[in-house]
Amino acid sequence: MYSPRKVLPAPETNDFGFPYTPYAIQEQLMQELFQVLERKQIGIFESPTGTGKSLTLTCAALTWLQQHEQLVRSELLQRIDDVETELRTLQAASAEAEDWITAQSNTLKQRQELQQLQRLRALLLEKEQELEQMKQRKKQQQRTARKAVDLQQQEELLPDPELDSDEEPSELEAQVEPELSEQRFRDVQIFYCSRTHSQLAQIVAELKKTPHGRQVRCISLGSRQQLCVNPQVRRLPNVALMNERCLDMARSKTPANPSKKPRLEGVGRCAYKAPGQLQRLSDVALCDPLDIEELAKEGAACGSCPYYATRAAQAQAQLVLLPYPLLLQRSSRQQLGIDLRGAIIIVDEAHNLLDTIAQLHSSELTLSQLQLAKEQLGAYKSRYARRLSSANLLRINQLIFVVRRLLQLLQLDAEPRMLRTYELSSEGDFFNIDLHAVLQFCSRTRFAQKLQGFSQQQLREPLPSENRPPATQQLLQRLAKEHQLSQMTKKRKLQEEQQEQEQKLSLEQPMQLKAAIPSPIRPLLAFLETLTSDAADGRILLNPKAQTVKYLLLNPAEHFADIVAEARALIIAGGTMQPTHELTAQLFAQCPERVVERFYSHVVPPDAVLPFVLPTGPTGATLCFNYAQRANPLMLKELTMVLQNLCSVLPAGLVCFLPSYDYLDTVYAQLQQSGALQRISQRKRIFRESAGGSVEQLLQQYAETIGEGGGALLLSVVGGKLSEGLNFADNLGRGVIVVGLPYPNRHAPELKERMRHLDEQLGNGAGNEYYENLSMKAVNQCIGRSVRHIRDYACVYLLDERYTNPRIQQKLPAWIARHLNVASDGFGAVQARTARFFKTKSQALKPEP
Repeated sequence: MYSPRKVLPAPETNDFGFPYTPYAIQEQLMQELFQVLERKQIGIFESPTGTGKSLTLTCAALTWLQQHEQLVRSELLQRIDDVETELRTLQAASAEAEDWITAQSNTLKQRQELQQLQRLRALLLEKEQELEQMKQRKKQQQRTARKAVDLQQQEELLPDPELDSDEEPSELEAQVEPELSEQRFRDVQIFYCSRTHSQLAQIVAELKKTPHGRQVRCISLGSRQQLCVNPQVRRLPNVALMNERCLDMARSKTPANPSKKPRLEGVGRCAYKAPGQLQRLSDVALCDPLDIEELAKEGAACGSCPYYATRAAQAQAQLVLLPYPLLLQRSSRQQLGIDLRGAIIIVDEAHNLLDTIAQLHSSELTLSQLQLAKEQLGAYKSRYARRLSSANLLRINQLIFVVRRLLQLLQLDAEPRMLRTYELSSEGDFFNIDLHAVLQFCSRTRFAQKLQGFSQQQLREPLPSENRPPATQQLLQRLAKEHQLSQMTKKRKLQEEQQEQEQKLSLEQPMQLKAAIPSPIRPLLAFLETLTSDAADGRILLNPKAQTVKYLLLNPAEHFADIVAEARALIIAGGTMQPTHELTAQLFAQCPERVVERFYSHVVPPDAVLPFVLPTGPTGATLCFNYAQRANPLMLKELTMVLQNLCSVLPAGLVCFLPSYDYLDTVYAQLQQSGALQRISQRKRIFRESAGGSVEQLLQQYAETIGEGGGALLLSVVGGKLSEGLNFADNLGRGVIVVGLPYPNRHAPELKERMRHLDEQLGNGAGNEYYENLSMKAVNQCIGRSVRHIRDYACVYLLDERYTNPRIQQKLPAWIARHLNVASDGFGAVQARTARFFKTKSQALKPEP
């Protein structure tokens, strides 16, 4: 990778390719982000929800990339000319010099630099030629394009004979791709990471509106669950089973012919992974920005696997869109061949970045998983013991021993305990086993895949032929049985048949159940890997009552350090990033000089939001919705009256966020019993979020009700699916109610240990600060659902006396806190001001006569 010597100045606002007239804060953000990328810094940017943050980040980053690539090419070619000139001058001088050795040494540095620059130029020209060929292939496809066919027609295709070369990439690609990457010109790549695929899809949609969308090579990465188009894999109930089936098909030597049903389901090779088809889909994806759904449709239409096509294309992409797990987990990056050296990394919606890293690198095993692992490992050892080398047999025995000891610990009658990693291995009596060696054995031999394939084969295949009697003996036994049956009475015969059928069903049911359970070997190895980490970075929660053993990561910096070290620049962005001390202290303690923090106000005018704190209810009772008091009859009565009264003055949509799903059910039951549900329904249709329900269907019904001119009340949960990343713009959210402060359970073992760790690492009080920030960040996310653009307006109601605390108010978004109204004069004044607010807004929106 060539590093230019010239420094790029920040461009003018009109040069960023922003598709709209930017607001002042958008101009500032683009200018300052450009400088952060150029100076190789770490930028923490807070831009309130609804200010076009994602589009602003994308335009600024792509503008920098475009100018950087132009500078690299021009400066590289110019530098080659300069060095050649210098070398000719030195060679001419050395020809006349008396000291030939000294003269030659003077030209050595220039010759070496020239060789390196010429090699980079050759790689650059080769890459440009590859990109031109890709464009020509894409044009050829467009000229010869056929009408898309459905999946059933595509299944008639036979696979390419080169499919035998496909292997599971977790080991093979990890070894090959670094070598290949050194043989090609490496441009700077931008990795844009967000929480959900829907958020990434919005970026693709906005990108298409910009000039960058016509020229940028953009790839969206996802899991098999989002991208697989093979019906045999897609119909499986979870992503773990989908991964296992896909890998089984990748290793299979049986040619796939989807027109015929295979003798053993799932053992044929995948017809969607023919190299020619993958190449065509990769070209399409690189030439036209596509989101995950569009990639899946395109793959289905051309009979190619989007999962493997995007993996093959990402090395040539300029902008790579991917969800958190694919970027933040080292194993996922290695599997996908992601190289972060010299890259730009943008982490959007990063308000919970620390918790996300901790969750991704925590690992949990259940008693049932360990029991199944013990069973599968024992069967594998019994089958192949004679064929295994002594060293490999030793590692398998060690693995079985560790599983047995973990099972014993979980089967004890004991209270939940928090242990260090070495304490668990000591109590389990496997402290003298080299877990590093065991894991290396599993990785080197691809043991997880072998055990997984063996277990599936055990479920599908009948008993091995060597365990059956000889063919002649089978014939004699069958003739004897037929003679015996002919002598039986009809009644006895029916009884025997019924018993045989019952036995068959009793055997098939557990077999079908096991087939639907993902293999436990990968979770087991992931857990064992956590035991090899630094003991100070995590703890083990041993919980025999819940029948689980879980590793908790307490130090996220351990798994983020390589990202910080390898990336050229890192952008951490979100709508609610403050306070940032905890983030910088944990992730960037080794490089504080690189950190730049920028915080921006909202684009909406001051009178667009009317926020209230309600310390008392309609009857004057103090509102306190903590865990101890929120379910008592008085609090439920006050909340019911608040909802009923606000629904009478608030137009269109009102969203109410409650602390938990259980409390939502309690409130809904109170609304029914009190008759308030029926009274509210006369003005607004009531919807409620459920823990396992479909959010898309709920939102569609909610939006349709409001779109038809009616009103709606949506009961939701803080931290639930509706509280983050969704858009309640305009009439969908004219009011937002947050009930209480959603503090998590302070006595939960995991939270207690994390707070204790923060106190030890960052000083006394850091744990309490973290505890309070968890609640306030969740509240701020709820508030941000309402005002989504400059012409939007809404009311916000914070129901709890604790919101009057200045410390709590300081942690609210600045654009809310500076206009906060504490309703000290009673609820009636709140209701009246709400009515006047919407009356004023409706009059302002009326067209002039």
